[in-house]
Order: sequence, then C-alpha cells, then structure tokens
Amino acid sequence: MKLDCTNCSPEECYINKYCTSRSIRVMAQSKSAMRYKKNQYIFREGNPVHGIYIIHSGKVKVLSTGFNEKVQIIRIAKSGYLLGHRGFGDKFYQISAVAIEDSMICFIEASIFTKLLKSDPELTYQLMLFYANELRLAESRMKNLAQMTVKEKSAESLLLLKQIFGVRKKTGVVLDTVLARKDMAELAGLSPEQLTKCFSEFRDERAIRIDGKTITILQPEILFKLIAPYYPSQNLRETQYAESFLV
Repeated sequence: MKLDCTNCSPEECYINKYCTSRSIRVMAQSKSAMRYKKNQYIFREGNPVHGIYIIHSGKVKVLSTGFNEKVQIIRIAKSGYLLGHRGFGDKFYQISAVAIEDSMICFIEASIFTKLLKSDPELTYQLMLFYANELRLAESRMKNLAQMTVKEKSAESLLLLKQIFGVRKKTGVVLDTVLARKDMAELAGLSPEQLTKCFSEFRDERAIRIDGKTITILQPEILFKLIAPYYPSQNLRETQYAESFLV
C-alpha cells in the first residue's frame, strides 16, 4: 500500500518534520505501508534488520524479553513515532514491536534511509539529537525504577502514559488508549497484582478514576509528589516526560 507523504503534516511525522522536499520525494517513492492488527508483531527480537518503521496511525508497544521470558515494555508509541531505529548498525533487532490496536505502519528500507541520512544533514543532525535525548531518558528511567517502591513505579507509569496518551477533559486527563493491566504492569516492571493494588490506592486517594478499562487522572500532582525526590532538578522533571518520536 502507498501513502502520499505530502498528506502528512510535519507535526505528525518525525521524518517529514526534518526532511528536505527532495528527501520527502525520495521517501515517498520508496516507502511502503502495511496494516497491522491488534496484537500483531511488526518485528521481533532476533529478526534481521531490514529498515525503519514510522507509525502512520495507531499505537504500538516496544518490548524486550529477559530471563525466564519475563517481558519489559520499554516504550509505548503513537502516530509519528519511529520504530526499529535501534537496529541500525546491528544485524538483528534486540527488541520487539507489537500493535496495541489496529495500526498503519510505514516502512523504509535500510539502504534508502541510509542514503537519506547521507544526503540530508538536517535530518541526520536531528536524528543524532534524538538518539542522545533518548539515551538520557532511558538511563534516567532505568536508574529510578531500580530505586523506586512499587507505588512509586505505578505512579511513574501513569504519568508516562498521561504524557503520551493523555487527553484533557473537564473532569481530568483521560488516557485515550485502553491498555491491559498486564501491559501497564510490564511498563512499570511490576506484576499485574501489584499494579492493581496501587491503582486501588490511587483511586481511594482520588488521584485517579477508573471506569471499566478507562483511566482518568484527576490529580496528577499527587502522582508527581511521589516521584519528585527522584527528579530534584526542575529541568529533569520536565524533560523526563517530554514526548519523543523515538522508541
């Protein structure tokens, strides 16, 4: 399936945002698009690296499998985000990407994307900045999760989802995607039972409201207060939850 790159605004696509008009034409002629159903793998750990993916529409979870097949969700991604960029320079993907809902994903072959980077300095420079920012955020989150309590991890995961999927309503910030408790637990590095218990406490404290599978964050300041000691710098608190196009 072909999708015209000129129909996507720069705000909706990382590549479109920084590419020159010539690069966009090259990409439009070379890329393909495919629909993925909910729970379908886009690529798996151990698959050969063939190229880079861009989420045109839908939502995707990026995960890694560790000892005893324990799954850790590294990032949740939405439209405009890149997937598979960490595979560049390696022969095989070290992570997997799975559609959370029916999604449309664009694909650019590695050889084409490499040519774009070599011919488009601005795209290359911006990609380098994103790599550096992603590494900083990943290192910070890994360090903090290793020290956080169960309740703090639960609060951190809710704030992360709020940053990515939060839609502001009169009653609070609604998470506009329905994630299974298992997925949310894997994002926080907890068991579903631990996460459910903490969510019940947050509900009793009126920090969140739970309507079936829909979560509304009523008082994010309660959640921020729990994790504030891990972000003594105001700048760190702001950049940790800033949106990134990369996963």
